[in-house]
Amino acid sequence: MATQQDERGVPLSVAHELQQFRLVELPPEIAELLEAPNPPALSIKSQAPSAPSGTPNPKAAYAVLCTQDKTFQLRQVQTSNSLFVTQPALESHASEPSVPTTRVIASCTATLELHPADGAAASSLEELLPIYHVVGGEVDATENHKSKASIFADIALSDGQCEQAWNELVAFELAGSSYRPSASTLSHVWSSLNAAALAEGVRLESQFQTDHLAQLVEEEGYPATLAPAIFRRLAKDDQDTTGPWSSLDRTKAVSFVGKTLLEAKHGGADYLTADFLDAWKDSLPEAWRTDAELKTIAGAYDLPSSSTIRAKSKTAAATNAEITTPKPVSSTGKWHERFGKNRKK
Repeated sequence: MATQQDERGVPLSVAHELQQFRLVELPPEIAELLEAPNPPALSIKSQAPSAPSGTPNPKAAYAVLCTQDKTFQLRQVQTSNSLFVTQPALESHASEPSVPTTRVIASCTATLELHPADGAAASSLEELLPIYHVVGGEVDATENHKSKASIFADIALSDGQCEQAWNELVAFELAGSSYRPSASTLSHVWSSLNAAALAEGVRLESQFQTDHLAQLVEEEGYPATLAPAIFRRLAKDDQDTTGPWSSLDRTKAVSFVGKTLLEAKHGGADYLTADFLDAWKDSLPEAWRTDAELKTIAGAYDLPSSSTIRAKSKTAAATNAEITTPKPVSSTGKWHERFGKNRKK
C-alpha cells in the first residue's frame, strides 16, 4: 500500500488491490426519487438475446435503468480526468501511532450517463406474443409458455410502459402462456359481450361487475381472461382496472369496435361503406349507435373507391390467420333467451 503525506495536505493512500466500480451520473428526476421519504425500487433491464451467440448481425443489446413508468438508456462515457473512489481509513507505520487517512479503493476511467428512452413497447410485445385466433369454434394459437412477468422482463422498457402496451393490445394470460387476440376474435368476443350486456340489462358505460359479464362470455367458449382484458383496454381514465368493477369509456369503445371490424376484414374483400356502417352500429349498444361515424376512426381507414372502405395497412399487425367476418352469437346459453326477449321489446 502506497501512502503520500504532506504536512500541508490530506494523507492519501492507494490500496494494493483496487475494486471494480461503475459510477452513474443521475439526472435530477432520478435523484429526487431516491431522496424521497419512500424511494421506489429501480431496476436495470436488458433486451433478451435476439439470436444465439455467433449469429451474424444480431440485434445490438443494451441496458436500461427503469423507474415504474420511465426508461433511461445507460451509456458509458470515457473520462480523461483521474477519478478515484475513496474511503476513510486508519493507518500506522512501524511504531508510529495510527493516523486517519483517505484510501483510494477504485479508479474509474468511465462513467455511466442516463438518457431518456421511449421505445415502442407495443412492437416488442407483438414480436413476443403469439396471436390467439378462434375460427369455427377451434383455437388456432401457439403456446409460448411465458407469463406476463417473464415477457416484461425481456423488454428493455419500464414495467409501466409495458403495461400500457399490454392493455393496448388486449393481451391476456391463459394456461401458462401469453397471447394477443386477432381482430376477428376480438370482434366475436365483443359481440358476445354486447349481447350479454343487453340480456342482463347492463349499461356498459356504468359500473358493472367484471366477473359477471366475463363468465357469460366464457360460456361461449372464449378464455375467461380475455373479456377483462377488453374491459381494461376500454376503461374510463379514472377507472380502477384492478378492482372487481368495470366501466367503459363510450368514445373509446365505439372507436375500438369500428377499427376492430375493419381489421377483422383485412386481407379479404373491401367492405361496402354502407354495409360497414350498418355492421358497426349493430355491434354497439342501442344508445351508442349514433356515434358510429367515420370521423370517429379518422386515420384508421382507406377509401379505395367512393363506395368501399378498408383498414389502413399496418406492417406490425399482419397475421396469417384465416379472416372471418363476425357472425351473430349462437344461442348456447340461457342468457341468450333473455337477450331475444329484450330485443323484441
